[in-house]
Amino acid sequence: MDDFSAHLKTVQRMAFFFLSFCFMGWALVPQHRPYMAGLILGTCVSMINARYLAWKIEQLTKAVMEKSNRKINMGFITRASTSLLAILVCYRFQQQFAFSTTLAGLFFAQLATLLLGIISNFKQRK
Repeated sequence: MDDFSAHLKTVQRMAFFFLSFCFMGWALVPQHRPYMAGLILGTCVSMINARYLAWKIEQLTKAVMEKSNRKINMGFITRASTSLLAILVCYRFQQQFAFSTTLAGLFFAQLATLLLGIISNFKQRK
């Protein structure tokens, strides 16, 4: 489980680095502000969803270790709802947020986790 939390912290660091890049782009390039704002919104929601999923996995792990019969779901409806909320905010404020980059930002945590897994796999083979 320590490896899991270490990977999540690394993904979070990657997200903060990416968000700092997006904020600098938002501040320095005014003509691309809607695109950067969309990336910021999508990435923030993606990280919220990743943290929520990690919390649910920790709950599931504890329930399995304690051998409890309590039913635990993975919170798909909640995570889908937060993503839908980000899309609705983007749709409502079309002048401030670009739909395409908001949608792309929603996949940040998954892509960062995939990249981290590939790098980790190559390091283990050496």
